[in-house]
Amino acid sequence: MITNCLAFVRRILNDQRGQVLPWVTGGMFALIGMAGLTIDIGHAYAVRDALQNGTNAAALAAASAVYTTQSQIVAAADAYASTSGGANYLSYATGTPTVTPTCINMLMPGHSGCEAYGSNLNASCAYRICNAVQVTQTASVPTYFLGVLGIHTIGITTTGLASFNTNGTSGSSGGPPSWNIAIIEDATGSMANTDTNCPGSPTEFACALNMIQTILSDLNPCPSGMSSCTPAQANVRVALFTFPNMLTSYLPNFYKSGCSNSLTSITPPAPYQVMTLPKENASSYTPLSYTQATTPTPTTWTASYELTYGANTGTYGDSTGVDAQGFVSDYYSPGNATTGNLNPNSPLVRLVGYGGTAGQPGTGSGGTSQVAGCMPISESGIDLNGATNVGATIPSITSSANGGTQQGSTTTVNTLGVGEGITYYAAAIYAAQAALTKEASVYPGSANAIILLSDGQANTQWIYFPAGSMKPGAVNTPLASTLATGSTGYDTTNSNPLKTAIVAAHLSSPNGEVSGAISGIYPDFMDECQQAIVAAQYAASATNAASQATKVIAVSYGSEDTGCGSGATDAHNDVTTVATGNNASFTASTLTPCGTMENIADNLADFYSDYLQSGSGIDATCINSANNSVNSLTGIGMAIASNFHSTTLLPSTAH
Repeated sequence: MITNCLAFVRRILNDQRGQVLPWVTGGMFALIGMAGLTIDIGHAYAVRDALQNGTNAAALAAASAVYTTQSQIVAAADAYASTSGGANYLSYATGTPTVTPTCINMLMPGHSGCEAYGSNLNASCAYRICNAVQVTQTASVPTYFLGVLGIHTIGITTTGLASFNTNGTSGSSGGPPSWNIAIIEDATGSMANTDTNCPGSPTEFACALNMIQTILSDLNPCPSGMSSCTPAQANVRVALFTFPNMLTSYLPNFYKSGCSNSLTSITPPAPYQVMTLPKENASSYTPLSYTQATTPTPTTWTASYELTYGANTGTYGDSTGVDAQGFVSDYYSPGNATTGNLNPNSPLVRLVGYGGTAGQPGTGSGGTSQVAGCMPISESGIDLNGATNVGATIPSITSSANGGTQQGSTTTVNTLGVGEGITYYAAAIYAAQAALTKEASVYPGSANAIILLSDGQANTQWIYFPAGSMKPGAVNTPLASTLATGSTGYDTTNSNPLKTAIVAAHLSSPNGEVSGAISGIYPDFMDECQQAIVAAQYAASATNAASQATKVIAVSYGSEDTGCGSGATDAHNDVTTVATGNNASFTASTLTPCGTMENIADNLADFYSDYLQSGSGIDATCINSANNSVNSLTGIGMAIASNFHSTTLLPSTAH
């Protein structure tokens, strides 16, 4: 029987008359099926990868809006989705993305859990607080070969889960990361110039405040559902610094309800007449107090570079939204169309204002109303000879201290035209870094950042340093100031000669120090641009008092062609090379304000420049190739804000 079967098979296989056709046909169907399976499944996998990329992008975009409303979250997802109109359009995508705000316990402060917080404004969130978004998309992929087997389409579903972060490090108690940000705003007299390139043609100072509004309006420090936003709860805390410094007794005038930016009520010494000099390695910031040798009674006064200092206490204080270091967390008001997402009752918002320039869209925080900030701008300088006594003389003096004998019968003060420049910001950088150092210790795991806006010019004369000041209208009365006991700061400069303005008036040149006495090391009236560079590089180094690198962002706003150093004119350059150009090389004689701002930034990616404003003497070559497309303060503000919030994809198992 077996022999007969084998013979039958052998005859079929050896038959040459066409009976093999059924076998060939069957084999062809099998080959086509396998080819179809390979091609159609391979195509489906390629579509799935494209759909997953679009889903991930939509989830990341939605997560950036997780602290807003459901409609804003959905709109953000749709903008990057794979459906029609999305940035990742895919013709096979079906329906619309499913956008589900959710809460991930592992992202909550102290791992206290999603249920530990107050009610959420977003009713679509299944939890009380949303901190992540899940996006699901579907697609239907037609087949080419599998249709013969009755399989005409292949359905695909992809899911992406993303969370909102403020940086890449973990925050307090392992919770969400957070930023401590010190904004340093140039408030010297040169900022009073009109900038016709800024919408509405405001002053440079007002346009700069608009940029700060832009930054704040894009940095929501707390989830919208939280009933309050204290510094301890916030992911972003911001303090406002300025130079020159400001008398602390007047600070409430600039951040209280009904505040004003007027300086007319301040009696001498004006806050910019005698600057304070905090030590560069301080681990916290406290405004410094000095005693002036005024007659008949010495006067002690205190000045601060931090305008939000003390806003947490007192009659005008905000004890819930400002911490002990003056960092503010209650500046945000989500969905406030009038102010452009800013809280008008916050001390910080009162300082910078809201709404941008009235009637000009795309400026500031973009609100429907406009309120000017109460942050004051200083005068250009003081007149050593007295406002009504120009050309006054002082008696001849003989001094063997600090520079040898100075002789002369009658000497006119300020014969060299010095005494008008008051821009010296190394001290403000050290003050900000000291405050950040303390802030980082209070909120373990938080990251620090400095945002400095200036034209980069530094031209303060020796008369403004402690022990080298003179009271206007009393040219023969030096205000030799001494540092109050217990303060952490300097009371003298690092240059040996020049201890009083009277001695300075007898010098034969703006830089007429005793030979070999030039220092250029902070604090000093020499090589001031380089001192600012050194201060910023110290902040950006992990060897600073906080033992962590501070992100230093520099905004050059209308940097002049010249203006580094102390001298008879702003064109005077630094005289001794005491700093290193990490981002742009220089020597003392070639350093410019633009080069100063370049090297203040921790890297060129954090250097921005608005070089388009009106006025003469602007350095039109002050352009950063890395950010040359961002050259307006509004655009710069938006770019800076993006540094402090990011979104991160999470594994689907995150909970």
